[in-house]
Amino acid sequence: MTRAASRRPQRLLDQHRGRWDIPTLALLALVLLAFGVLVPALTFVNLFADDTFSVLTGIQAFFESGNLLLGLLLLSFSVLFPAAKMVTIGVLWFARIDGRRRAELVRWLELLGKWSLLDAFVIAVLVGTVQLGILTQARAEPGIWLYLAAIVLSLIATFLLQPLVRTREQAEHHLPTIGLWLTVPGAVLYGAGLSLPLLEVEKCWFWENRFSLLGGTAQLFARGELPLAIALVVFVLIVPTVRFVGLVALRLLRAGDSRAIVLLRTIDKWSMVDVFVLAIFVVFSKLGAIATVVPRVGMWLLFAAAVLSVADSVLLQRARRA
Repeated sequence: MTRAASRRPQRLLDQHRGRWDIPTLALLALVLLAFGVLVPALTFVNLFADDTFSVLTGIQAFFESGNLLLGLLLLSFSVLFPAAKMVTIGVLWFARIDGRRRAELVRWLELLGKWSLLDAFVIAVLVGTVQLGILTQARAEPGIWLYLAAIVLSLIATFLLQPLVRTREQAEHHLPTIGLWLTVPGAVLYGAGLSLPLLEVEKCWFWENRFSLLGGTAQLFARGELPLAIALVVFVLIVPTVRFVGLVALRLLRAGDSRAIVLLRTIDKWSMVDVFVLAIFVVFSKLGAIATVVPRVGMWLLFAAAVLSVADSVLLQRARRA
């Protein structure tokens, strides 16, 4: 009986007594998520009436309009996966799970976690682009702030959990220099796409608005949409820039410091250019019903940068010591 009990995997709760920060963050994130998807998150203001959407009703509108793929995409990444992630963190903390399986689950939570911010970026771009004078405007509502807080808390909980489950097999080695053929062009395309227009929205020939990443972020700050603006600055501007610089430096210097590579991997998982680009495509589909939307060169530059970054991330995450 004693031997059998000794072979049973230990719970993280038993291994780290007194650590209640991770389950508390997961529970708080789950509560905020529940309110965040139900409370109004976006309002379209026009001459005739105001249309208000929550995260759930916004997803429902995609289904009702026949955009099943986008509806399923947003439902999965914005509602189902975040809820499942927070529940999984609780299970990992309180249940007896084999160490390798636990580490694998946390790795998947890290890799997929950033996609939960897709809906927040969609609303950020909508607020920045739908400013068509007296015809139509968009403003964020408290629901998106609650939703954004829930996703950030879940990212922090996963970040704190990861060092507690890392196995010895996850040690790192030198980053292959061949990755520079992905990192450098990706960085150049990303830098070029920051200030160039991503979308041009036009209605009734004389009302139009061009949206660029830098210009749209500045506009969000000017209008007092601080949570959305800060999310763009952190996850789409600062973190990707640090990621590009770090990858180039480690590859050119052929650095083998495992701590630096672990840190860079974490930064890579918080870099969200690819999520932002997908949000632009969702907005492109959403606005087609109320205005003429034209993609501009900045959108294609960021799209190319995102594709290269995803390929580069695969090399970074798969690096292992022989």
